[in-house]
Amino acid sequence: MTRWLVPAGVTEAAGAARSAVRAAVLASLRSAVRTAVYAVLDQLDLDAVVARVDVESVVARVDVDRIADRVDVHRVADRVDVNRIADRVDVHRVAERVDVDGIADRVDVHRVADRVDVDRIAERVDVDRIAERVDIDAVLARIDLAAIVEQVLKEIDIGRIVRDTGGGMAEETVDAFRLRAMRADHLVNRAAGRLLRRDGGVGPTPAPPPDATRPEAP
Repeated sequence: MTRWLVPAGVTEAAGAARSAVRAAVLASLRSAVRTAVYAVLDQLDLDAVVARVDVESVVARVDVDRIADRVDVHRVADRVDVNRIADRVDVHRVAERVDVDGIADRVDVHRVADRVDVDRIAERVDVDRIAERVDIDAVLARIDLAAIVEQVLKEIDIGRIVRDTGGGMAEETVDAFRLRAMRADHLVNRAAGRLLRRDGGVGPTPAPPPDATRPEAP
């Protein structure tokens, strides 16, 4: 058998021609297939095709667990723009649809109260700090000391006591009760002054009138 030696240039040219022909054939096939598919789609009634599809049968054949196993939840969560979603949420509309009464009816208040550690809460309360924030001046300003003294005097019923002690002691008894009222008012003022740490403003205890508390001998 005779073997012919083919120059290297001819071999390379033949390979290039083969590649060019192959590329041209593939391009022609792609164009022809594309044209044929578009022509078929133009003639195809998609609504009729969908109407003939048994969706329930298709869904029944879907392996949802297998699909879920292949989903990377963390990757999906990383791609979710939570702030953008929150901006689109109408909080007021959501709140209006919440049945607060229904939620409250389902709450077991007694069970919640049993789980509250009252002692632990009391230990965390700073009583001194609360006392420092109390406006004692405002509290005392709302106390009507004169009305209290007047009410006490009404309860004592000085007139009845005077009548019971006899006419001869009337003047001395009235003076004695007046002195006691003055001393009580003075003690209240002194207590308020010490509580508020005020200097001055409270005079000395009034001296009793002569023989005000000592009845004259018959």
